[in-house]
Amino acid sequence: MGKNWDWSYQKGREKRLHFEVDARMHNLPFNPKDIPLHSHDGTMQSHFNKGWWSVCLVDIELRVKSNMDYRHARQRLRERFGESNGH
Repeated sequence: MGKNWDWSYQKGREKRLHFEVDARMHNLPFNPKDIPLHSHDGTMQSHFNKGWWSVCLVDIELRVKSNMDYRHARQRLRERFGESNGH
């Protein structure tokens, strides 16, 4: 694969993970069949789609868990030390 194809594949994975995690964190519906347009070039879009469909449930669950752990850690720090950023 060429570098642009690899890039499109990775963008497909990143975008799917972003949408999946955002939907789960905010209890929103998500339909993975609604693939966004990445490129008007058919080959680039094809590699984006392959990246999109390469995301599995384990990838999503790991990302959601890490986001939840991060949020809980920030909340505990806020409770212990007060607001961050000088407040």
